[in-house]
Amino acid sequence: MPGPRVEESANVLSILSPEEVRRFGGLPNEAIVGVFADQSASLAAFRPNPRFLAFLHRVIAVAGPNDPELVSAAASQGTGWVYLIDGRTPEGPEGRVSPEDIVGVFKVEEGKLVEGGYQANDAYRAFTDNGIVQLPSSLRDKVLQALRDVMQGRRSSESPR
Repeated sequence: MPGPRVEESANVLSILSPEEVRRFGGLPNEAIVGVFADQSASLAAFRPNPRFLAFLHRVIAVAGPNDPELVSAAASQGTGWVYLIDGRTPEGPEGRVSPEDIVGVFKVEEGKLVEGGYQANDAYRAFTDNGIVQLPSSLRDKVLQALRDVMQGRRSSESPR
């Protein structure tokens, strides 16, 4: 799944800070939330990167069942679904939540997250009028670790054998 075409001087939106990009030794495509079609950096000019979204959902699907907040929510839920709400939502997770702020859901049975029970929300948007994706810190840490692994793998494959 190719990401958006990134020109040498394109305006991109990334989940990485400039310092993190330096530490990683570059900006992996998986960290680019999207690109701006013009210099306005407006929501109207924003083009999402499907590669980022696919990467984000893969990491959440794997890391989520071990996330302390999600495990706790599942324990109090009993049976049903635990929703992963983007932290940028204006009223918070207990308020009115727009479909574009629901990252995905985890199936819960008997107070436990079901293995393989994550479902990504197709209506989710990683960048909205309320800003860029804001995951709970434990999940953001897992995304950063997965990005480090991506960069390590690329450096390993580039080294002479």
